[in-house]
Amino acid sequence: MHSKLLKTGPILALLVLVVVGCSSIKPDVGSGEGGSGGKVKLTFWHGMSGQLKNVLDAQVEEFNKSQDEVKVSTVSNTDYDTNQQKLLAAIASDSEPDIAQIEIHAIPQFAASGALVPLDDFMEQSEEHTKDDFIAGLLNNTQFEGETYGVPFNRSVPTFYYNADMFEEAGISGPPETWVDVEEYAKKLAKPEKKIYGYTPVNAWWFFQSMVWSGGGEMTNEDFSQATFDTPEARAGMEIWQSLKREGAVNVRSGTEAWPQTISDFSEGRTAMFSGSAGDMGQIEDGNPNFEWKATYIPKFDEYAVPTGGANAAILSQDEEKQKAAWQFISWFTNTDQTIKWSQKTGYLPVKEAAIDDPKMVEYFEKNPNHEVPIDQLEYARTAPESPDYPETLEAIQTAMDDILYNNEPVGPSLEEAEEKSNEILSGS
Repeated sequence: MHSKLLKTGPILALLVLVVVGCSSIKPDVGSGEGGSGGKVKLTFWHGMSGQLKNVLDAQVEEFNKSQDEVKVSTVSNTDYDTNQQKLLAAIASDSEPDIAQIEIHAIPQFAASGALVPLDDFMEQSEEHTKDDFIAGLLNNTQFEGETYGVPFNRSVPTFYYNADMFEEAGISGPPETWVDVEEYAKKLAKPEKKIYGYTPVNAWWFFQSMVWSGGGEMTNEDFSQATFDTPEARAGMEIWQSLKREGAVNVRSGTEAWPQTISDFSEGRTAMFSGSAGDMGQIEDGNPNFEWKATYIPKFDEYAVPTGGANAAILSQDEEKQKAAWQFISWFTNTDQTIKWSQKTGYLPVKEAAIDDPKMVEYFEKNPNHEVPIDQLEYARTAPESPDYPETLEAIQTAMDDILYNNEPVGPSLEEAEEKSNEILSGS
């Protein structure tokens, strides 16, 4: 989940004007090849780059070679934000791709506009890709108003990483369980004279959600009309991050490359701990760290609470033949063998229940126990509010986090202002 969620207000308004008159597309899932008589060509837009893009491109090429009916061409838009901004503009100009990767919190926005194809009929008529076949926790944030608009694609959970060698040297016996532990350990592990930080958090609202939920709070009320995230635990978590940064025990990267830079900081021994994504494991391994590293649960206050993240695959084409072809590709990419391959090479979660108990995955987990940690965390998975307005509240939270961590603004007033702004968004005022 390498992204701050985009601001979509003005573009989304334009999008709604373009497509509001279009009824939702109910796919015809009958058999047959369609009317073209030739290979169906599909365009797939995504936000992957670097190692993740390379793995994705290799699997798409494998799909293209595996059959003669469909050819998928990928377009990388670098990251989630850029991908979704371009996607919104493309929909508004009637030039959208056939398939798109959509960050999970944005599914309600796109679905509410009528731009996405409901997938329930495809799933109901499939033998291996029904809702029951997918890992239950990963179906969170694939739906809007009772219909399914996305298939779990590159899905993740927040994951905490630590340098086991540095822990042993500092006399720390195990990973942190709470944010208070993180504060204590970061101070012990920091070595300013060597420019080694105790902890490097990725500054993203994803982790803020976990702080709120782990303290028993909620991001909004039940009908999504009021924000409720300014809790004592949320303030405590941000105060820990801010105080550690003030003391020099924590480094917080900024800018569009903040996430990959943080991964590099860890792989190259410049930080002892970092909070990131399950999808960072492949990049850590590519960095060839010369120390033992381990993954563990994202820390908590009172109880573990894990927001799922990443993106879903959605179908946008209004052509029935292309819809069928798109479902063929998505079904192939998420089948047991392919989701195992994707998970092992990237660290993202396998999306099918059958993959968890598959002998190939069981053996892999035995040899690579870090990769099983994200799966275990799904026991504590939570669903983010499925409201089209929720992404804008996340923008307000991100602004507050930026002010707290980069501008040293006080935590309480910053979160209070973010909640007030979010209430305006959710109430439509």
